[in-house]
Amino acid sequence: MEIGFKFYGYLAKLINGKKVKIFSDAVLLIATAYLMLKKAFGFSISGWLLNNVFHQSGVNVYVVVSAVILIAAVLIKIISLVVEYFPPMKHNNVEPEEISDCIQAMNMEILGHLTKCDGSNIVQINHMTEQHSFDLNIRLVVNALAEHIRKSIDSIKIKKKDLFISLYSFDRDKNALVYELHYDHKRDLVKSKVLGLGDSKFSDYESVKCFLSSNNTSYLTSKKQYAKGGNTKRYKSVKHYMGCKLETNGYDFGFLNIEFHNNSIFVDEDAMQDFMEESVLPFKLLLEYQYLKRDFFHKFNNFNEYWRVA
Repeated sequence: MEIGFKFYGYLAKLINGKKVKIFSDAVLLIATAYLMLKKAFGFSISGWLLNNVFHQSGVNVYVVVSAVILIAAVLIKIISLVVEYFPPMKHNNVEPEEISDCIQAMNMEILGHLTKCDGSNIVQINHMTEQHSFDLNIRLVVNALAEHIRKSIDSIKIKKKDLFISLYSFDRDKNALVYELHYDHKRDLVKSKVLGLGDSKFSDYESVKCFLSSNNTSYLTSKKQYAKGGNTKRYKSVKHYMGCKLETNGYDFGFLNIEFHNNSIFVDEDAMQDFMEESVLPFKLLLEYQYLKRDFFHKFNNFNEYWRVA
């Protein structure tokens, strides 16, 4: 089943190529024009060739070659129509409506900051960080991302168990990626809570490899190159993996992992990259915003050290 899906995807990619389309359309257009000319004036290329250029054997070769080219063009056209109405991708571009809920929650949090500052009580500026619900907000964003991914893949029903998302924060003191949360949080699917970036035990993990490299994203269309890790149950059913750094202007915050289980969704890495850019990137930015806000408020904890009032 998976091999057939990939073959169909590669076939669709080949048929949709510009050169193949031009060949098919040109051959069919020439054949149509020739048939109209033949019907109107009784002109026959094979007859003209027989009288002026070739012997009968040469004309027979011309007829066979022309028939093969015409049949190929017709088949290409038919397949291109099938691919157009039944695309190999199992996902569509849908509006990320879930982002609205995330932004609404963040706006309400900012309103809470303003309300507290406008209140009658004196605000202790070094306690501002307590107003930021970092843990709650990142869980809200990850859950919204999961629902958006499930909605985007509309050709098959993606159950909660078919999707695994995990979020790790970068701890500079430990030089490690430290587990924050995962989706679905009700399932016990995480065994490695601290991934030491210098520990050979985790050197094959995609998140570690990508985090230590200059790349911002990582894609695996198959689990053949995917590190088994500590959870063999997850490894058995994984089909695709994609991950991305959480960073702003070269300042790293963490890493986001997304695994697709039980169903093959993407034909190749290009399709995964398109999906990442179209569907995952907006939620990645929301997570980075939460990390930026957390670090910004953290500066208030040491107000005398980081801030100077003129």
